[in-house]
Amino acid sequence: MLGTAIRWGTVLGTFAALHAMSVAYAQDTPAYRCGSGQHVTYSQVPCGSAKPLGTPAKPRVNVRYETPSQDRARIARRGQLTADARAECSRLDVRLKEQEAELKGMGDGATIHDEMPLVKSRKRYRELKC
Repeated sequence: MLGTAIRWGTVLGTFAALHAMSVAYAQDTPAYRCGSGQHVTYSQVPCGSAKPLGTPAKPRVNVRYETPSQDRARIARRGQLTADARAECSRLDVRLKEQEAELKGMGDGATIHDEMPLVKSRKRYRELKC
């Protein structure tokens, strides 16, 4: 009885190892779809301009749930402003970037007095609803 169990265990183990090797070999060799229309064949050898089956396609991009760019929101807000306010907002955009860069360049040595022009520009930016 013990000899039969060992023999079946050896047979099953050998079968599992052969199966694993054949699956690994099958995954390494690509398959190609050849032909067109009603006459289609599958082959392991490339034929014509056939692409391997199972190659990953480009990932689909789902833009449905992405937030719109803030440029569109800014344009929509500024569309409601007067021409003078739009011009001032454009000047404030440039001034804010310059003041932020200047303050960043000062590093840790910046004081409250150094930050005040930037604070005032930001306050005006909010007041205009740029």
